[in-house]
Amino acid sequence: MRLVSLALLLLAPLAFGPAEARDWKRLRIATDGAYPPFSRLEDGRPVGFDVDVARAVCERLAAECDIVAPGWDDLLPALLARRVDLVVASQPITDELRRRVDVSAPYYRILPRFVGRDLAEPIDPNPAAIRGRRIGVRAGTAHAAHLAAVHAPAGATIVDFPDEAEALRALAAGRLDLVFSDTLVLYRLLDRDFAHEGLRFVGRPVDSPRHFGAGAGLTVRREDADLARLVDKALADLDRDGTLDRLAGRYFPFAIR
Repeated sequence: MRLVSLALLLLAPLAFGPAEARDWKRLRIATDGAYPPFSRLEDGRPVGFDVDVARAVCERLAAECDIVAPGWDDLLPALLARRVDLVVASQPITDELRRRVDVSAPYYRILPRFVGRDLAEPIDPNPAAIRGRRIGVRAGTAHAAHLAAVHAPAGATIVDFPDEAEALRALAAGRLDLVFSDTLVLYRLLDRDFAHEGLRFVGRPVDSPRHFGAGAGLTVRREDADLARLVDKALADLDRDGTLDRLAGRYFPFAIR
């Protein structure tokens, strides 16, 4: 009986190891597909910054890339159901995400900002100086949650809006003192629709990992620890040689790293 047991133990790696091993020379990657400039569909094919990052990782790993865009809500289900191997879709690195999957180091980070009127002495958005100010924000967002947790207790009045454009219109009309939101969204609106309304960014970017995560990361299944190590090394190499910065420069008019 002992000889049989020993034989089974010796044969187990041969029986099960190779079947589970992956060389990761072909990667199925999911992105959002509806979040420009990070990802969008062009003639049915995903394009954008996240797609470029995915292809750069594949190139570092000498792997073929199959990139699909199932949409935001299906990213983690597709990964956990093994329909894809890797997600590259601007997922915020949060404790909740880490509880479900393995997350890489951040490959970019865009901190939110305040916009105010272009005054000789712009309004200070610091919580210590915010008492009595009216701040507009898009309702139901992490930005609204941050204001409720930090600025409302300091004496600011938080005013909800359906979107950032409505909030900026109220700011330009003098009904608000500040607007707080995603920097990229605000930049586009200021550059396109509010270029002559006397509005500008004020204060410093707001760093709050509790509400905004610790940057965006790539995700893999926990059981694919070998792939996670390969992805982390590839990202580190792409960072070190400047590739990530060059890719970001194609899409963003300000630093995101």
